[in-house]
Amino acid sequence: MDGMNQPKGSEPQPASAIPYRALLAALLVAFCLRIVAQGVVTVLPAVPLLPSTSQWQGGTLPYGVLLAVQIGVAACMTVALLTVGSLGVRPVVSRMLRVLGWSSVLVLSARLVIGALGLVEHPWFDGALPTAFHFVVTAFVLVFAYAIASPADPRTPRLNWSRFVAYPALICGSYMLFVWLRDTGCPLLFASYLAVMLGTLGVVLHESFNPAREDWRPDQDDILADGVFLVVVQVGLPAILKALVPAAIIALAGSALFSNLQLWPHAWPLLAQIALMLVVAEFFRYWLHRMMHEFTPLWRLHAVHHASDKLYTVNVGRFHPLDKAIQFFGDSLPFLLLGVGPEVFAAYFVIYAVNGFYQHSNADIRLGPLNWIVAGPELHRWHHSTVVQEGHANYGNNLIIWDAVFGTRLLPPDRTVEDVGIGNKKWPRGFFAQVLAPVTQPTEHDP
Repeated sequence: MDGMNQPKGSEPQPASAIPYRALLAALLVAFCLRIVAQGVVTVLPAVPLLPSTSQWQGGTLPYGVLLAVQIGVAACMTVALLTVGSLGVRPVVSRMLRVLGWSSVLVLSARLVIGALGLVEHPWFDGALPTAFHFVVTAFVLVFAYAIASPADPRTPRLNWSRFVAYPALICGSYMLFVWLRDTGCPLLFASYLAVMLGTLGVVLHESFNPAREDWRPDQDDILADGVFLVVVQVGLPAILKALVPAAIIALAGSALFSNLQLWPHAWPLLAQIALMLVVAEFFRYWLHRMMHEFTPLWRLHAVHHASDKLYTVNVGRFHPLDKAIQFFGDSLPFLLLGVGPEVFAAYFVIYAVNGFYQHSNADIRLGPLNWIVAGPELHRWHHSTVVQEGHANYGNNLIIWDAVFGTRLLPPDRTVEDVGIGNKKWPRGFFAQVLAPVTQPTEHDP
């Protein structure tokens, strides 16, 4: 009898594990950031960390008209967010929006490639910032389209093709967006963080629509605690260290010992310098990471990162502050001393961060031969295994080449990882409790 009261086309859908509302809300917030930032530089043009007004609007429309259009778009997105749960199934509308959305993805991808490589001299290919946020609106349209699609078994992965193409597309796309933003005059810090933010949104969409495991979907408490780790440890702590450490670096770098070495190839192309930095940094990170697992005092700190019994994008930031500080001194400091340029550091950060989010994601990935080069999620999940012999493998942070050289690469062809974590099911979930955990909690397999 309940079904008789349902309006046509509004049959109840089975509960879906895909967090449509959360994804739509995140995309809406990202789009609103553009409106706010654009308004700030219009009122205060001298804000150093934000691009100029002309970069935000491109001169196609007067600012007042553009702002009215953007507010209208944000209003439509808000209505869609608030009504998505009550619309029921709308297969015809869903199909139309999907065609529109994927067509937009193709057009914007072509604009990104042509604009980043400078293949065409046309004003339309100068709009790096508008293109970035057009991707956000397009993603919103696609998520909304799938939210009102025909019912499907929520356990069935969607967009199965994404397991083959999404990883290289998002890594390369994030890097190209950074280069395009830099070339159009955006501040390096802004360009790198925007590229990482959009790349990370792509990773979250991938793991939401095509997860490797349903039981690894995070709950609200997981995301809250790991979000604090992400902001405090991954963003705040490195910023503090980079503010304090340069004083000592400048004193050292001013000496003849460092000024006369000229070890870093500044004349190389940006991509070549990044490749060199990745290979060299990975060598030191490999041995530092291996020590974290084989030396008990360091393992106690590093266990905070391994304590989660599920893997998903946001828990890439779950590191003890002391662990992160040690990584900084073993990773970034040598390159600061060598005088690596800020553009190289910023581009390295983009690749490092987006790969890190993907590495810990719950996305269904098939990298094939790339698993001999990059340290992607297929390999890294074995590193988080509760089985000690499996966890002492795949130490690579971005590349897996040093694991291949030193015999610690592990990727069984006939099975997938089972349980992940450290074996202690009573490990606390709150931020401060986990910071204290190295001295209050045991792990099941100390080195």
